Amino acid sequence: MQRSREDLHRAQRELDRHASDTERPLPLVAITGTRGKSTTAWLLYRMVRAHQRTSALWCSSGVYVDGQRMEGELLPWSTVVRALLTGELDIAIQELEAPVVATVGLPERMYALGAITTLCGNDDACLATPESRFAFRAHDIVARAVHPSGFLVLNADDPAVVELADRCHSRVALFALHPDNPALRRARRRGLPALWFHDGTIVANAAAVGRGVRPQASGPDSESEPLAPPRTATPGNHFPAEDAAEHPIIDVEDAPCTLGGSLTFQTQNIMCASALALLLGVPLPTIRAVIRTFLPDVHALPGSCNVLAVRGHEVLVDGARYPWSLRTLVRGIRHHNPRRTIVLTHAYPWLGEEEVRELGRVLGRLNGVIVLAEPMTEQRYRAFQEGIVQNPYPPVLMVQPDFESGLRSLWSLAQRGDLCLVLAAEPERTIALLENLESNERHSGRVE
Repeated sequence: MQRSREDLHRAQRELDRHASDTERPLPLVAITGTRGKSTTAWLLYRMVRAHQRTSALWCSSGVYVDGQRMEGELLPWSTVVRALLTGELDIAIQELEAPVVATVGLPERMYALGAITTLCGNDDACLATPESRFAFRAHDIVARAVHPSGFLVLNADDPAVVELADRCHSRVALFALHPDNPALRRARRRGLPALWFHDGTIVANAAAVGRGVRPQASGPDSESEPLAPPRTATPGNHFPAEDAAEHPIIDVEDAPCTLGGSLTFQTQNIMCASALALLLGVPLPTIRAVIRTFLPDVHALPGSCNVLAVRGHEVLVDGARYPWSLRTLVRGIRHHNPRRTIVLTHAYPWLGEEEVRELGRVLGRLNGVIVLAEPMTEQRYRAFQEGIVQNPYPPVLMVQPDFESGLRSLWSLAQRGDLCLVLAAEPERTIALLENLESNERHSGRVE
């Protein structure tokens, strides 16, 4: 974390040095949030690249330029900033961790686009965490970093996020899971870009499609056109009537990262990335094509709800750290309705006893087996059990001494039609173990 904080601080100084050179924003996209920012950033990066734009991404796994991972972080990002200024690079996307942003800050009115995926929704347990306190500060900083002629994309289903619409000095685009979301309806009446979910399909209004906030160079010799001016209602341009023109983006069942449309949070990530892509001028057919093939990469995004096939079984690997972040995942799995869910979990040593009890209650909603692959103290184990049995039909609980033993139990228990959920404290190591298992099976030609 310290190295990331220093790198971001130096990177922001690089931007600050150029902030006085132009009143126009750089073609930079800032993405933050407590969950979903990594997936959203990668999805947008794929969309922009599919549209033949030269692009860069700075995320948790490093700096990527036109699909190639660069050596180091600060030096390549400084090169990216200079390339944006001279127009050699079209777009750069920056995934921002809330604690770092809250500590270091961002240059104001510099970014063409910003996005806040989510904070906590209505979850009181999440709102009380230190991460959320950092996130509140970081979201305000990101909002101020967006240029007045740019757009801030917000999750309208999160009350703490959508509040920023009234405080930011940029224009706003919203996305929501229901067209009757009050904030979304107000935005649509005002003619603002909006995306929503209806009857299994992600839909955009006319204000979002075809707008095309054009990336531009910001150097003194740049001849690029400025960002599109804000639209205002006139007697001959009634936004409510225009908003009636709806543009279907995709049926979520066709998006593999949603697990057949079951994972609501992935639907939200798709809406956020699609809103940003539309504002960057990426056409709908390109956006659809990327969504239809996108899955969180197991190496670039380990633990971001990775979907794998191992030994003929559907496997989800997730690195969620708190019970509140697991609730939406468990809800999605229940909606997916596998024959059984076999859960392999570690002991979550950073959680307090009450949180361990809540962890058991949340995982106990799944029908099947829970394999605890790490020792717990007697008191914590009892709390975990108490949480599990609060459910009407609690799953069977098994204990294994370590993760490798837990994996062996997982495969001995899993049958056709089961879903395997692996909760990983070390997602990279877990992915490597699963890949080795699948590779060994292919070479041996038999189940071990």
